[in-house]
Amino acid sequence: MSELPADPSCCIVRLGRGERIGESLAGLLKPMDARTMHQYRLPADAQVELHYHDCDEYWLFAEGRPLITLRSPAGVKKEYPLEPGDMVACVRGVEHTLWADHELVYFQWISVLEGHERPGHLRR
Repeated sequence: MSELPADPSCCIVRLGRGERIGESLAGLLKPMDARTMHQYRLPADAQVELHYHDCDEYWLFAEGRPLITLRSPAGVKKEYPLEPGDMVACVRGVEHTLWADHELVYFQWISVLEGHERPGHLRR
């Protein structure tokens, strides 16, 4: 498995525009835990703290246009306006948050937790 990305842009996959997860991102991701897949509704103007995980986290947007913020472990911070059909494949250790002034509907899942990996939101 490769080291974590210095540029968080690799975590954005615009599936609706025909993009797919490329080799470099695929090499960073751990096997997904299908048991964690669920649909999530985030209310308008919800405050989600900037956080990271010890696992990889995926969001596939079905409805809404979120503003995603990602910050790599190297400190590179970027914002991305997304639309339905876009996905975030957020590699473990990459801090992230999302926001919209309207309700968002998306599918979310994580990678398999192994060893001493901690569940939940972690903060630096």
